[in-house]
Amino acid sequence: MSHPNITLYHANWSFCSQMVRVALLEKGFSFNEHHIKLCDQYPEGENIDKEYLEINPLGTVPAIKIDKNIICGSEEIIYQLDKIDSIDNHSLYPDNVDETEIRKWAADTTITDGVKFASTLGTIMPVFSSPLLQYMIKQLPFSSIVKILLRHPRKDRKMIFIAMYFGNPSKRIPFMGVKNYVDEILKLEKLFSDGRTFFYNTFSHVDINLMCVFNRLIDLGLEETVSYKTPFLYKYWENLKSRKSYEDGILNYYTEKEKDLLSEFNKNNNLSVLKTIIEEIDKRKFIPMKRFGSAKYD
Repeated sequence: MSHPNITLYHANWSFCSQMVRVALLEKGFSFNEHHIKLCDQYPEGENIDKEYLEINPLGTVPAIKIDKNIICGSEEIIYQLDKIDSIDNHSLYPDNVDETEIRKWAADTTITDGVKFASTLGTIMPVFSSPLLQYMIKQLPFSSIVKILLRHPRKDRKMIFIAMYFGNPSKRIPFMGVKNYVDEILKLEKLFSDGRTFFYNTFSHVDINLMCVFNRLIDLGLEETVSYKTPFLYKYWENLKSRKSYEDGILNYYTEKEKDLLSEFNKNNNLSVLKTIIEEIDKRKFIPMKRFGSAKYD
């Protein structure tokens, strides 16, 4: 079986890059790698250089070249990758589930442009990540901020960088996502109360996204929100961590730079948002269902 020539443009720590790497590994595809030094973490800011903007005019990662075709955005990349036959013919879109439903869940669990601020589990992650993002931005030299202002193709990103470099907006932003986050977590807890191993029992695109969501919670010191308070979801998270793709596609890409940055960030990380989330979970009444036959929430 011949496979296409695949080149991945990605960043080690990028949330959506993690998703695509896991998908490639789950499908058993070999791929070439171009590591892009993002402007929020590195002074070089390679994602807003002319060379990369020719690949993805939005200046975001990941992007992928499959033979001569370039695809941007994790959701669409994974969808297109799944159409390519793999060695074991494992599909990330199970035949017994409506494709439209899977794509809806995939969109809700990743960062999707045009989606209302902090309205889905995927769009809540950048909200919770804002203190870490601000911490990284404040480490950048002023020349990097100038480069961002001159070259970044997205006005909203420019405004975020300016606000975080000169101010402290991330002190309040994470709290904007608390109630919606608890809604989503408790809905998932209800879903997994029937004992299923994965979202559709067989590993899918949705599981890839949730793997990356839960891993990001660890980075942010919020992993307690998926633990003893949500035992069914915690068991599911343990299943996700047991996948080889979790180690190979996510953990193995944490370099000393990421590890050191996280260590320094968490020394002074204000975890009052964690306390607020736990308190919000405790307010809700949740009665586990013995059976939950649909992958849809009530």
